[in-house]
Amino acid sequence: MTTPMLRGYILKQTVSFIESDYFQPQARQTILESLTPEVANALPAIKPAEWYTRDYLMDMLRGIARIKNTDDGVYEDLVAYGTYVSTEATNTFLKLMLKMLTPTLFAKKIPDVWQRDHRNSGTFEVDVQHANEGLIKLRLVGAGGFEHVGITSIGFISSAMKIMGKKDIRMTQKGWSLATPGPDRIDYELRWV
Repeated sequence: MTTPMLRGYILKQTVSFIESDYFQPQARQTILESLTPEVANALPAIKPAEWYTRDYLMDMLRGIARIKNTDDGVYEDLVAYGTYVSTEATNTFLKLMLKMLTPTLFAKKIPDVWQRDHRNSGTFEVDVQHANEGLIKLRLVGAGGFEHVGITSIGFISSAMKIMGKKDIRMTQKGWSLATPGPDRIDYELRWV
């Protein structure tokens, strides 16, 4: 099997989130001190467009998960992280483009966006047949072992929907929990008005 990889900019944004005001100073320090020496030593030299093993990201996500260490608490922190990454990724041009997209067109692009930034970490499947009713179903398959990424996707996707001007966004998932942080399949329902 080929090593699962992701783009360096994701790692840089993760460090930025950890160092942001989202966490209290002690929590920030705890997360950073929990990183393996390999990850801690590699982070200063990360280049945004280069490919890196996804293990680097999982090490940081595990550190985030240790702070609250409950399903609800970790879920909240990981959604906040996904929102942060989405906000950072949507520069002025992307914000303008998102405002012109419909939820259906955006959802259809999610598999491409995932593949642009992730290699050998599964794929997103999208069902937009009920989009006109405010429901899109998504599935992340083949990402087994990619701990906690399923919840970060909720923050990322929900944030993009807000930029599109959608209201009352609710995104739920089945598959992730602290007991199963890296399932092979996660099913999502995205609803809005």
